[in-house]
This record gives sequence, structure tokens and C-alpha cells, in this order.
Amino acid sequence: MAIAVPHHLVDFALLGPTHDRRLLQDSPILGDVWLKFAKNPEKSIELLIEPHWEVPAGKVAAEISAGLNRDNDADLPNIAPLHGVVAAKLYFNELLRVVVPRTSWWHKSSTTRRHAELRQGTSAAGAPAPIERVVNAVINLAIHWDAQREASSSDSGLHALDRFLALAALITWAGKTRPEEKTSEESLGASSGARRAAGSEPPPELKDLTLDVARTLVQTVISEFPAPAPPTLSSADVQKNAKATNIIWQVSLNRTANLALRASVPAVKADAARRLFGVDCSKITWAIIDAGVAGSHPAFRDSNGDSRVKSSFDFTSIRRIISLDNRTEKRAARRADELKNQGLAGDLSVNDAAAMLQALAEDAVEGRPVRWEIVKQFVQIDPRTPPPSDHGTHVGGIIAANRDAALETPGQDPNDVGFGVCPEIKLYDFRVLGAGPKETEFAIIAALQFIRHLNDMTDYMAIHGANLSLSIPHDVRNYACGRTPICLECERLVESGVVVVAAAGNYGYQSFQTTEGSYDGYAAFTVTDPGNAEGVLTVGSTHRSAPHTFGVSYFSSRGPTGDGRAKPDLVAPGERIRGPVQTQDWGDLDGTSMAAPHVSGAAAMLMARYEELIGQPRRVKEILCKSATDLGRERSFQGHGMLDVLRAFQSI
Repeated sequence: MAIAVPHHLVDFALLGPTHDRRLLQDSPILGDVWLKFAKNPEKSIELLIEPHWEVPAGKVAAEISAGLNRDNDADLPNIAPLHGVVAAKLYFNELLRVVVPRTSWWHKSSTTRRHAELRQGTSAAGAPAPIERVVNAVINLAIHWDAQREASSSDSGLHALDRFLALAALITWAGKTRPEEKTSEESLGASSGARRAAGSEPPPELKDLTLDVARTLVQTVISEFPAPAPPTLSSADVQKNAKATNIIWQVSLNRTANLALRASVPAVKADAARRLFGVDCSKITWAIIDAGVAGSHPAFRDSNGDSRVKSSFDFTSIRRIISLDNRTEKRAARRADELKNQGLAGDLSVNDAAAMLQALAEDAVEGRPVRWEIVKQFVQIDPRTPPPSDHGTHVGGIIAANRDAALETPGQDPNDVGFGVCPEIKLYDFRVLGAGPKETEFAIIAALQFIRHLNDMTDYMAIHGANLSLSIPHDVRNYACGRTPICLECERLVESGVVVVAAAGNYGYQSFQTTEGSYDGYAAFTVTDPGNAEGVLTVGSTHRSAPHTFGVSYFSSRGPTGDGRAKPDLVAPGERIRGPVQTQDWGDLDGTSMAAPHVSGAAAMLMARYEELIGQPRRVKEILCKSATDLGRERSFQGHGMLDVLRAFQSI
């Protein structure tokens, strides 16, 4: 196993010393990618690659695929494009060799000039050769493992490409270096020391990095890159070639989404509003983007005994469905067989499924958009298919549970059954979270794009709103807050007329590790994606029945956003909420996951009563926020206050 590069060395390379930080990094590889490779320098990592705005994602995927040399069926990159983003599982050397030279940053005039200087070894009279400055930067990274010993001059005057190459060289070296075997006593002592020093102790190999080794490393890394065309050339062919290779904007992690999990309907006055205004939500449909809704649960029956879960779609395998790996007949056939065994691809034969997988891969290579009508045949499943966890069923029940229908089940205890905000509403089940943690941001983006497709295919809105009771922490090293791929996709869905409701996250109370031990306390700026998106209704949690007494739940993420915008938008009950779980059972769950569907139900009620609000998600958000009840807490804790459905109706 390779050694790991300490977290703060990556920060030091990207952002400079702690007392003299740059605003943001300069290279197209975002900070979370550097950190992941630094931790596992020899492993392949799931990435999201954003194309240049003029280039179709399929073309980018095809270019990356053509540049790789992997032909091992057991270790495929699984490159898959959607509109505006490409997912790929790449090794570090592939990122350097294939992706970076195709970025717009690589073809900037300042980058190309510096690259030429490094290759030629030229410099101004009396100044160190450019290659030596990069070598010195590598050495500085190795010796400045202790943040207290950072030298203010260690990073001064370095070009963005110098810092990029220095960090790339260090991670390349770490991937080839194996730690020495230690006795169990030595390992135990090292672990204790690391705890005492709060993680500041580096691998001892970092102290042994010599000048000669660093020089060889930098020269090797530089040689990995094809030299970009000098900016002074004006040949039409050169300009055309540069434009053809300037196709990638930036690279981030395909992040993991976590479940935002931690007598509520009367608390938000939804029952009173339904009776007073005669609200019937049977013509409203809502998407539950989660782990899956158990469509056979009696809570989702309508008056005829049929399930109100209209359709279920399993997007956990979307990467394998639209992957460029399916271009060959052999791989497409094997992939089709895998999907059939997984219960996907419906009634398609293996041969028909393989042909469709090949067609999707060829579409991507040719730069054509995803044919969702083909994808639908692979992802649509029986709503009665059991989901991997209770979470999505519980979330769906808070919106849609019909208590009367559930009580018709023989032996059902009335004290166990919970109320749904909209007991007539219909649901669409989008399964994006599997049984265990994995890279799921790409799957969520695919589900959001598919919702837009379903609405585009009809003269009316097939889906009026979407609930995302999930949470992806935002990394300040990367995108501006609210500008991550998943946040932008949520904004596009809002612009298309769909109400999007998201959990704020459960990071409001955290344990911090310091040099003097752990410290527990409340944390601001902890709202997670996609709740950081401006157009999304971001929901925090409060007590299920006594919000004025208990205020905002201790775990509920606090605002504002990292760029200073007011979030969350409001709070709703999220503690010990009763809802349906798998089979025919009921249970209590906590978290902002449980708060968000209360707001989804309220938005659905408004659109059911006032049809002119359909397709007006920003107006719906405004009504719910302005009518919320002030709990007397900080704006960054409670947003506009506690959801009040009755007051929302009375305000119109």
C-alpha cells in the first residue's frame, strides 16, 4: 500500500500558508479531488468532469475514453455522460495525462508560456531555473508538514502551474512509495502520537525526500503532459487543434449523498387547512428522490385499494446503463445480462438490451443527447420492489400516508399509524441511494434531468415537485457555494417549473478535533447541497409538536451559506416523526430528512387549491416563507420560521 500525503500539505499547495491564503485554487482539478488522491494515490477514484460550455458531454466522454489505455474488463473506467457532466473512474496518472491537457486552463497563454519555460529550463538572468523552483516547492511541501513551521516565502512567486506540478509530483511519488513494516507496538505508538498531534505528524518518508528525487519526479510529471501549442502561433490548423482539445472546464469528486436522517401534521396546521379549504391533492404528483418507496405499503393505497406510487425508477445503475464501455458487442451483452439479473431492463431480451446499450454509447460518442426513452426501459421497475432501506418510504409517507387506508389492514393498531400531509397525492419513486455509501451525485443529477424529460413529454406537468431528503457536504475549496453540479441541476429543474424541496442537513452540532483534544459545539455555515441552491426550498428541523419551547433541533444545519446567503428557508417538524417503513410497519425517525417532506406536502396543497401556482415554484416558495411562524430564534437557525400551512392559505 502506498503512503498518504497529509491533508494540510494539499491545502498548503493549493491555497498557500495559513497566514497568507489565496482566495481559491488556480487549477481545474478541484480540492476534493487532490485530497482524495493524496489519501489513496494508487487507487482509481470516481470523478465528475464538467465540459467546456460549448462542448457536448458525450464528445468529452469519447475523448477521455480514447485517451485511456485500459482494456481490463475487471477494471473499466465506466465513463458515462449526462447533459453538462461526465462521470469517470480514473487513476491519478490518467487524470494528469488524459484530462488536464484537455482543459481550458491548460491552453491559457500564461500556462502554455510557463510550460515551455519548464521544458526548456530557461529563466531570467540571475534567477533560479524554473524547474528548480518547482523542485524546491516539492521539497517545501515535504518539510512543512507542521502548519506552525510554514515559511512565508515558501510559496511566494510561484506560478499556478508550478504549484500544480509540485503537488502532482508529490502524489505521484507517494503512490510509488511503500511504508516500512512496523511492529504492533510501533504502530500503536504512531497512532497515539497522531492523535496527540491532531493529525499533524506526517509519514516519516516525507522527511526523506531528497533534492535529486524531487528533481526526477518533476521532470517525470512534466513529461507526462503533451506540450500545449505556444500562444504566439497563428496557424489556422493550430488554432483549430487547440479549440478541439480545449473541451474540459473542471474536475470534482462524484460525491456521496447521505441520508439527512434524524403529532407533526397538526403542528404545521396542514389538517386544519385541508378541512377549511377543502383541499384535494389527487391531481398533484411528487417525486421522492431517495432510497426508494415501498409501493405496496397500505399507507399509499387510494380509495380503490390501488397504490398511489405511480412509477418507480432505479437510477443506482445509471452509470452502467449509459457508460461508453458498452460500445463493444461483448461488453454490452455482458452488461445487459448483469442488469437483467439485477431486475432491471424490464421485459427486454438480453440481445435487445445489449443493442440498446450500444446505441446509447454510440449516441454519446457522436455528441447526441441522452435518449431517455431508451433509458426508461432499463430503470423502470415494479413499485412493489422492496427498497434497500426504510428512509424513502418514511419520507414518502410524511407527504402521502393515508391513515384511513392504512387502518383497513387487519390487526393494525391505530396508535401506530401516522398522518400524511397530502393523503391523496400521487408519488413518483426515484431510487438513487443504494444499500451502502457510494458515489451518488451523478445518479441524483440523472434523476433530476429525467424529471425534466418526463415533463417535456406531455402537454401538462407530469411531476409538480421533487423532495430530496439527502445531504452532500459542500467543500469550500471547490465551487462557489450553491454552484456545484447538483445545485445547478436543481436550479434548472426549478426554472422548468418544478418545486424542489431539500433537507438542510444534520451538521448543526459537531465534534471538532484540536491539538488539545475534542470539542463539541454548534456549527454555523453547515447547510449541505443541494440545500445551498438559491431556488430550492431548504428545510431545517424543529420539535414535532412544541417548536416554540424547544426551538430548532440541535442537529439541524445552520446557515448562512458559505457565500453569505440566508439559509435555511424555514423549519418544520423533524424529531421522532411517525411514518411508514417497509412491509406494513410504522416507525419513528429523526432528521431534516423528515422536516423536508412536510414542506413538500404544503407546497402540493397550495398548488392543488390554487392551480395558477402550478409551474410557479418561486412564488410557492415566497408564500411558504412569508407565512412561516417566527419562533424567536436566529435567522440562521430558523430561516423565516416554522411552516404554517393554514397561514399560507390565508395569505393568498
